[in-house]
Amino acid sequence: MKDNSLYKLGGVCSFLVGISYVVIGIATLLQSRALTVENNAQSPFMFFESNRAVLLSQYWAMTLGAVFALAVIPAVSEKVRHLNEGWVRWTSTLAMLGFAVTILDNYWAIVTTSARAAAYSGGSEAVRAALTVPGAPQFIDIQGWLGFGAVGLWILVVSLLALRGNVFPRLLTYLGIVLAIAYFLAMITMIFPDVRGMLLAIAGIGGILLAPLWYGWIGVFLYRKSSH
Repeated sequence: MKDNSLYKLGGVCSFLVGISYVVIGIATLLQSRALTVENNAQSPFMFFESNRAVLLSQYWAMTLGAVFALAVIPAVSEKVRHLNEGWVRWTSTLAMLGFAVTILDNYWAIVTTSARAAAYSGGSEAVRAALTVPGAPQFIDIQGWLGFGAVGLWILVVSLLALRGNVFPRLLTYLGIVLAIAYFLAMITMIFPDVRGMLLAIAGIGGILLAPLWYGWIGVFLYRKSSH
């Protein structure tokens, strides 16, 4: 009897990843609204203190979403592996690395940002200056090469292979291709902050709308396949 537990687990986790993106999208919108009414020049730590619940919700959603995504990648990859094993294995490994780094970066933010914000608000000018040194390293994936670039490449590869092999519903494969482009655009806005604006808006649509749709649909597809 064939063991379909990989697809069942991947399907459930993919649906949970979709929910995490909904939370991330709502948190992002609330942050954007807060930036329009608050002083954009204020310290990031002061902004954190005034928007603690929203930011922590986003960090937890990104952390847990990435944890669940580690179960999605093997399940989705297995469906298209026979079409090009080399590309699937390589890009799925990169995507798992990307989500692993996302876990580390956001858990780091959860653990340290509250303490650093408290130290900033109650600290002397010297302490505040030390906490806000320009260019001080805080995260691993500063430019998004792994969290956005590697994950986007994997989604693009599995979508193109699924389109060629007629593995997923055709509309789902097109949605995956568009989502992959949104991931790449998000990475570009992090590498080149000066080119933000429309690119950031397009990337935002990908995170708020396309990602929940793709992961949710993939989740339903995998779960149904697990019963066959």
